[in-house]
Amino acid sequence: MNRLALASCLMLLAGGATGGVAACSSSSSGTSPGDGGADGPAAGSFLPEIDCTDTLDSVYADPGDVTAWPKGAIIKCAKDQDLSIADMTAAVDVVDDAGDLSYTGKPFTSGAHVYRVLYRTERGDPASTPGYSSAIVFLPDTPRSGTTPLPIVVAAHGSFGQAGKCAPSKSDPASQYVREDFQHLVYPMVGLGYPVIAPDLAGYANYGGAGNPPSAYDDVADVGKSNLDGARALRKLIPGSVTQQIVLTGHSQGGYTALATLALSDSYGADGTIAAVAVYAPIWLSQRVWAAILLAPGSYSFAQSSVGKASVWYHYTHAELLDGPGHGVDLFQPSKQAAVKAFVDNDCWSATYPDLYAAGSSANDLFLDTYVKAIALPATPAGGGNCNGDATCQKWLDRMTADWPHLTGNAAKVPILVWYANNDTTVTPDAMQCVFNRLTSDGTSAQVCYDTDPVGHTGSIAENADYVADWVAQKTLGGPAPAAGHCTALAANDAGVPQIVDGTGKPVACNQLLSNQ
Repeated sequence: MNRLALASCLMLLAGGATGGVAACSSSSSGTSPGDGGADGPAAGSFLPEIDCTDTLDSVYADPGDVTAWPKGAIIKCAKDQDLSIADMTAAVDVVDDAGDLSYTGKPFTSGAHVYRVLYRTERGDPASTPGYSSAIVFLPDTPRSGTTPLPIVVAAHGSFGQAGKCAPSKSDPASQYVREDFQHLVYPMVGLGYPVIAPDLAGYANYGGAGNPPSAYDDVADVGKSNLDGARALRKLIPGSVTQQIVLTGHSQGGYTALATLALSDSYGADGTIAAVAVYAPIWLSQRVWAAILLAPGSYSFAQSSVGKASVWYHYTHAELLDGPGHGVDLFQPSKQAAVKAFVDNDCWSATYPDLYAAGSSANDLFLDTYVKAIALPATPAGGGNCNGDATCQKWLDRMTADWPHLTGNAAKVPILVWYANNDTTVTPDAMQCVFNRLTSDGTSAQVCYDTDPVGHTGSIAENADYVADWVAQKTLGGPAPAAGHCTALAANDAGVPQIVDGTGKPVACNQLLSNQ
């Protein structure tokens, strides 16, 4: 049965329901979407209230024209597996590389029913083009404190790479290098009793398909819409088990995604209330950083820093989304374009990128010299955004400015928890100080927890995820404040900003290459 082709199905879906074949049955006694049918799960059971009989492969296939589907409608739903407490505990105890730590928090109290879904969303282009995102869903078999309904938790993944095989829900071996970070973010939340959806973001499913550009790295509208519609999708999956409250969490790039989602929530709508946001080492920085680093290639070589690789992802994926198919390579030297495209299409986050390294030692070796000369200085505070009439420079500075919106209105009132740990060499202290500056200047309700243990960028999640779960309970369920654990408050500077200090006690300043916009 072609669910997209039947007007009767679309009328049902437009009413806010979603489902599989049974939900669009031509029988006069067909199931209403979302009610699970006479023999379906009862509301509050933390099991899908729609059919989930699609295949896993179909979640990533071309769904056809999705224009008529409402935002958040579930196009495909497939059962993945059931994970026991022991399964998840074993997963977060594994350490595959030197940068990771084992989970050290409270024992899990719940296993998980795992599903994969494809749902309707919009892309971040000016036309708000209809799109779709795959996601992995974790439903607790033992809800937190026996409570139902519970808030929706939307978990935003860190950098995995932009290629289709890098989608976190796929667990492809190519993305193994950052698999533990994702599990440390998600498993404690469901293991301590919350329903969680982790969107891959639009562009990963049916990667390379017509009208389906790659997910635009740190594009506030592209990632924010996918996240907000992920919350809608989870609500449609288990409507009787969740409240109107939505909790956003994320690590690194996912921290950016979570805060971008918060920034977008008033204008795009959330079909619920953003009740709390918890992020670990978020790259909530001026997105002009991806051009400003071109001023200092010696400090941001591929061998020294991940920022140059992210700059390639940012420029290529934005151009594909905003300028059209095939334009991702426009800013790169003709002799490097094939290597850049191969990197985006094939490489997941890893310890090394031989194909990229073969093309150059830094991002400067890949971009057009004219682009580097036009934008590198204007992207910094010293350059002040003055492109001297260069149209390409101005176009990209405008895009980067738009991708770091201020948190205003309701977004500024939402409780935000920011975790940052000693010895973070990915989001370095001079970059994180810029994050604190921005959150404070926007007047947000942000609380900073500084982990003095030298656990770094990835260890912060492993060591503090249970604190986040308790903090979420405090903000949404009326639970007690979490025990202090590793949460150390940073003293505020004269401007009222939480202040990081170096090993000698000297205040760390915001990196001089990073604009305050």
